[in-house]
Amino acid sequence: MSISTPGEVGSRVSKDRPSLLNNEERAQLAARKRNGKFFLFLTVVPVILAVLLILTLFGSVLLQAVSWQVVEPRNSGQTFSLREARTWEGVVRLELLAQGRTTQDIEALLSDSEELRKFKARNRVELMFRANGEPLRWVVTNIRDDVEEVYSLIERWDRERDSLTELAEGQNYYLNPWMDFSFLLRNNSGRPTVAGLSSALVGTLWVIGLVILLSLPVGVGTAIYLEEYAPDNRFTRLLEVNLRNLAGVPSIVYGILGLYVFVRTAGFGPSVIAAACTLSLLILPVVVIAAREAIRAVPGSLREASYGLGATKWQTVSRVVLPNAATGIVTGVILAVARAIGETAPLLMVGGAGFVNKVPDSPLSNYSVIPTQIYSWINAPQKAFDNVASAGIVSLLGVLILLYVLANILRRRYEKKW
Repeated sequence: MSISTPGEVGSRVSKDRPSLLNNEERAQLAARKRNGKFFLFLTVVPVILAVLLILTLFGSVLLQAVSWQVVEPRNSGQTFSLREARTWEGVVRLELLAQGRTTQDIEALLSDSEELRKFKARNRVELMFRANGEPLRWVVTNIRDDVEEVYSLIERWDRERDSLTELAEGQNYYLNPWMDFSFLLRNNSGRPTVAGLSSALVGTLWVIGLVILLSLPVGVGTAIYLEEYAPDNRFTRLLEVNLRNLAGVPSIVYGILGLYVFVRTAGFGPSVIAAACTLSLLILPVVVIAAREAIRAVPGSLREASYGLGATKWQTVSRVVLPNAATGIVTGVILAVARAIGETAPLLMVGGAGFVNKVPDSPLSNYSVIPTQIYSWINAPQKAFDNVASAGIVSLLGVLILLYVLANILRRRYEKKW
């Protein structure tokens, strides 16, 4: 005697049961399924192609941040191993000794702050991946070095030995990482060998710091008013529609507005404060929408409990609603700031300079930010500036990735499920 399992019984019953669909309806259902698969294919394939394109572009930029160079040095032309020197000062001492300086001259230069400043402005201490066929060598490059040829990383990787034999007398062959720690600490320069991101990086910090100070209180205050205090009337509904529409306005429109209102009418000129005000207008709708969603996610039962204990409206908002909505608000602000950091068009409109070799020291100072600095390098006539621009792009992408990761960590760690 065999015993049927529940699955076998169910399948037998389903086979014996008459179908509720006739042949025409089954054909229509099959056609809808085929159409669904076709439209799913049309949706998925462009997404996959877009992701592959982004990865390809990112890989190309990353590879361009490291290049082979044929250089005619104006210093000693010597390179130094990691065993010979491990610090910046040690490498400089070896370089000056190779130039024929005496020990007394070297000590005098290192102890004189003005001479040391000039040396740092004219020279750059780099750890090259490969130098004249040897791995990890210190090189002191000079602002007057002549870069004869620049090759991509893949182009000459398997031809290093042939390239070394083709060098003329007095030339060196480097595998140069354009993006290193010193790249972030050097000011901009008209020579690609010593150009750095310091002034643009500090300018970005100035602008973004002021953007947060301007947009955070206004955006969060607007969200609190709309969610907790504003009546449901025609004015508030119109305001909500305009906020959502403003979040999708192209950034160049905000640049034109900032040029007229802040640069010319307010008289700020092409300064840090004009850029900060323009970017604040750009991200303000995003901040308001994100803050409203975070405040709306707080359960009404918490408000009712607060009122039941005798709290006023403002006490409930400030001590119950805002602390519970803080994670969502902070996450939205970080994402909005990340968008502002990558904007180029509005800053070009309000006078963001491409070449600034000093850091801003006040809100009314001239400035450069990372996107406009990259734009300037890409338009430079020297080919080596393409590699400097790639290093700047990788640095900007690194900052954006860190901000997005921080926003994701905050959201996952402090997210409350009501």
